[in-house]
Amino acid sequence: MQEGRLSGKVAVVTGGASGIGLASAELFAAEGARVLIVDRDAEAGEEALRRLQGAGQVELLVADVSADAAPELLARTALERFGALHVLMANAGVHGRGESPAERFDAAAATNLRAASLCAEAALPHLRHAGGGSVVFTASVAGAVVGFASPQYDASKAGLIGLTRHLASRWGRHNVRVNAICPGFIETPFIGPHWTEERLQALRRDIALGRTGRPEEIAQVALFLASDAASYVTGAAIVADGGWTIHFAKYH
Repeated sequence: MQEGRLSGKVAVVTGGASGIGLASAELFAAEGARVLIVDRDAEAGEEALRRLQGAGQVELLVADVSADAAPELLARTALERFGALHVLMANAGVHGRGESPAERFDAAAATNLRAASLCAEAALPHLRHAGGGSVVFTASVAGAVVGFASPQYDASKAGLIGLTRHLASRWGRHNVRVNAICPGFIETPFIGPHWTEERLQALRRDIALGRTGRPEEIAQVALFLASDAASYVTGAAIVADGGWTIHFAKYH
């Protein structure tokens, strides 16, 4: 029987109870990884575990990654439950809600950028101890090419791409690769109820492939970056948007 692409690896996926995080956790487990899902939503986390029964060895840590203690907690939990850490997928993200612009900005930055950075720093000693590993950030085309969401969301995702490049330049000597995925419009609850079917139909006309994406398609990019297939890829921000940004650029 052929080994999976992540056989023998331990992966942590934040925001792993839904959407891209859940699809990635499922694929990682199917490819042989032992996976720790981290999510602040306990109910969604338990539902994710039920869905992934039989997919592989998957466990849940209920935690809000924006909390100060969370980064060290998730690294320590991975070590306690699985004995190692090879892959971190920092996927947790929020739009950034609040009563004032300052509250909205702080909320987005706390989860999308600050927590991702601190989780990566907490994981680094264990990645080094394992002989190297992979950090995968879930950024966005909003931060890579064009802004279409809120200012705080776009800014936090752009900062995440900058963080990717900075850490990749520092951590390569430790055989730790750091990359980002920049998804376009993906069919997840994160899109939000304001995206009516009429608005989505109009959006699809601006996507080269003529459709929105599926979480499973982004998970395949995450698997590539997490695996040894991407052994010479670091500091990259890979756009996976069905060609939306190239189409968008023609009209704006």
